[in-house]
Amino acid sequence: MPSSQPRPVAVADISLGWTSTFLRASRAETIKLLSLRFFLVTATGTVLACVLLSWGLTALIAEAHREGKPENAGGLESGSAFLLVLHYGQIGLILLAAWTMHQEADAGSLRSTLVSVPRRSCVLAAKAAVVATGSLCVALPSVFGSAAIRCVPIDCTASGSGLAPDAVTWAILWGVVVYWLLISIFTFALAVILRSGLTAMATVLALALIVSTYLLHITPLAKALPDQAGAQLYQLPPVPPGDLGPIAGGLILLAWSLAALLLALIVFRSQPVRG
Repeated sequence: MPSSQPRPVAVADISLGWTSTFLRASRAETIKLLSLRFFLVTATGTVLACVLLSWGLTALIAEAHREGKPENAGGLESGSAFLLVLHYGQIGLILLAAWTMHQEADAGSLRSTLVSVPRRSCVLAAKAAVVATGSLCVALPSVFGSAAIRCVPIDCTASGSGLAPDAVTWAILWGVVVYWLLISIFTFALAVILRSGLTAMATVLALALIVSTYLLHITPLAKALPDQAGAQLYQLPPVPPGDLGPIAGGLILLAWSLAALLLALIVFRSQPVRG
């Protein structure tokens, strides 16, 4: 009499097979990404630019306050001015996330990847994991390096510094890291959906730097856009009336990223590739 037990074993084999394929694909994607000069230059440039600009801006703002000319500081406090630099630092992460698809999809070499790893869900998951890991590797030194170097021209422990090292400061810094991570994943997923890394890069950059700010003057619904919602993760307290706040803003950005990834999986599984 045939046994009824083999089926669970088959299901387990399928699960182990997917995991094994995912790990092999992740290793291949990591090697591929590290071999790209664009990635190394952009990642290094983002970290150095954030740290050096944070130091320079902090010094300028502190000097303006010391000279009794706060109007020259543009409303910024010396201790928190580096957050403005980190806001624009997301440009580097957006470039990196979009490039992971551009270098294959736009260049027409995606077919060879899918031939070696036919399971498209594994390929997409591996690419997303590598993007997330790469984003963290850039975000951590950029954010915490910028926060640390601001203490060179000013006394960060002073009560009037604008952002003293306490629990609130740590929450804001980790908020920037989480925002950079999620906006990178969103950009990557959008590149898959649009089937073009360059188009996704232009779209997210325009949204984050121009469009969403303009839409805020038209409708309060613009607060739920990915960049606007995610920016709440690193806003200085207290939360102004009508703003989402860090928890709601972070959850909205997370929802945008997960929804984009789900749609990207649907598109990617049926996407024809160029040879």
